Amino acid sequence: MMTQGKERDRQTAVWGGRLKRFGAASILSLALSIAFVLTQDPALWLRGWIAIFNVALLCAAGWSMMRLMEVNAAGTKASSRYMKRMMFVTIVYIGGVFLAGLLFDRYALTGVVAVAVALVPAAGPLGFIWAIGRYLLEEEDEYVRMRETQKFLMATGFMMVVITVYGFLEQYDLVPHVPAYYAIVIWCLGLGVAALFQWRRG
Repeated sequence: MMTQGKERDRQTAVWGGRLKRFGAASILSLALSIAFVLTQDPALWLRGWIAIFNVALLCAAGWSMMRLMEVNAAGTKASSRYMKRMMFVTIVYIGGVFLAGLLFDRYALTGVVAVAVALVPAAGPLGFIWAIGRYLLEEEDEYVRMRETQKFLMATGFMMVVITVYGFLEQYDLVPHVPAYYAIVIWCLGLGVAALFQWRRG
């Protein structure tokens, strides 16, 4: 029993440390990527590699969180399904962005086809919303559901503050225009901040 306890403590330290590092790296990388894309307007291929790098960090943080919960038997079946869904829809989102960009670059799309292709990347963010809704419905542990709800609310508040402030600055041409779909990116950034805040508070 003592050996198992020591091994659990070691695994907790390992995966907890990885979660902290990957989580902080994801937040910093997302913030720097947004700033870089807005100020430098890089080529599509570079945007793609930036997106892949950010997704890799997010998936690493998500995997570390799943392993940490498994080691401490702290995760629930609902939370495990939620993490897997989130990683899947993240991959779908990146694939959709690449596919839409490729089709618009190579073909003169117009009309209904252009609208349909332009909406392909939206499958990812819509998948995020679906995964969150499913998780809150499936989670049976009231304490865990309360903490996750708090995290989602903090992320939503963070997003609303950022887009409201930025919107007024943009109104008076003080900052460059930002596409509306960046709202989901800012929300994910806020979710990472909320997760780290909860993790530090225990």
